[in-house]
Amino acid sequence: MTNIAAQLRDWLRKKRLLPMEQRQNQEEITPGNDQERLPDHFAQRLAASVEQLPSHPDEQATIQDALQEAIALWKRDPSATNNSLIITDSPVVAVVRILAQDVPDWVAAQDLSPLSLDWASRPREAQALQARLQEAFEPVSKLSHREDTKADDTDDVPRYVGIISNLNWCFLRTAEGLDGIDYLRDHLLGNPRCFWVIGSGQVGFRYLNCVLKLQAHCGTIVALPRLSGEQLQAWLMPIIDALNIRLDDDPLRERLQSLGEVHLEAASLTAVPALLEEIQAALKSLFRGVREEALPAKSDQDSEDDHWQGYFERLADLSEGVSSVALQLFIDSIAYEEVEGDLKELMDRAKANNTALEDYVDLEPAPAHRAVAKLPKLPRLPNLDQSDLYVLYSLLVHGD
Repeated sequence: MTNIAAQLRDWLRKKRLLPMEQRQNQEEITPGNDQERLPDHFAQRLAASVEQLPSHPDEQATIQDALQEAIALWKRDPSATNNSLIITDSPVVAVVRILAQDVPDWVAAQDLSPLSLDWASRPREAQALQARLQEAFEPVSKLSHREDTKADDTDDVPRYVGIISNLNWCFLRTAEGLDGIDYLRDHLLGNPRCFWVIGSGQVGFRYLNCVLKLQAHCGTIVALPRLSGEQLQAWLMPIIDALNIRLDDDPLRERLQSLGEVHLEAASLTAVPALLEEIQAALKSLFRGVREEALPAKSDQDSEDDHWQGYFERLADLSEGVSSVALQLFIDSIAYEEVEGDLKELMDRAKANNTALEDYVDLEPAPAHRAVAKLPKLPRLPNLDQSDLYVLYSLLVHGD
């Protein structure tokens, strides 16, 4: 069903029937306010589980494979044109965690000396950026830039790997705020006896490439992969199992309803009969596909795993495969519901306490609570004017 909704959305975009605002808002439905607030004890367990969640293994593998290949090339032919690996991605993806925690250990295992920029944030004074970078990478700064490269190939020449987990911390969009990037470009990246691993948001890196031509001084540039629903499911199911989170019963009906809303919204945008007929034909084709896929109600053949698969496919679609966005949407979809106790609950209580069911027959069915995963939804965003867009651009350039 998620694929059908995606097909309809792509078709409408290609036909340019949805203006920007309406395309933006068609999936951006404010999460229901009727969801009960998560109790403190459950919210704490959920927060602890998320905090302990490792970076997605496919993201780790992408970085490690690219790093291994780039360092092998650099070792064979040390030069300033192949001595860096730049990892760019969405400004909200925390490559900082992978670069700061995993890369130094892997580098040390390659008989190389890791030098990590261990800042937790940008220095308060922009004028201090160059001095702080020079201090952090002092061993590299002291290496002379000699013309004869034969000395570079001797075993006694130090081989360093400089790790800058977040390039956004190294600059500000002011004249003096770019001194750190100037120093990195002119004095550090040009040294073939040091390999560089740098993480950066795509928007910030594009800005630096625009004003300072930074990309011309860099080697390999890679981006983290966009994750599929299956990959997100493998990543998040341990949390779901540990917290006994159930899947809500209504996602299919809500999806069908959202398709109907898209149909009405698209029909109101134009009065051209030909386009209306084309929309109707497309919708009939899509809904005919829905009927052929046998979506009505639940059947005995439907499994909870199939429903979870649909949940995570939608999660991947809404988040565009960005792990940090998918994780936040997952958290926002969790609700706490009160359900009436029934005979099965009484039997479970009797079994848990090793007592006979008869001991519970005089009890009123007690209300119980359960955590459920609702249909993932994006929050509704406000309309943005030019000033808002400037602030948003600044945030995307600088990240956190």
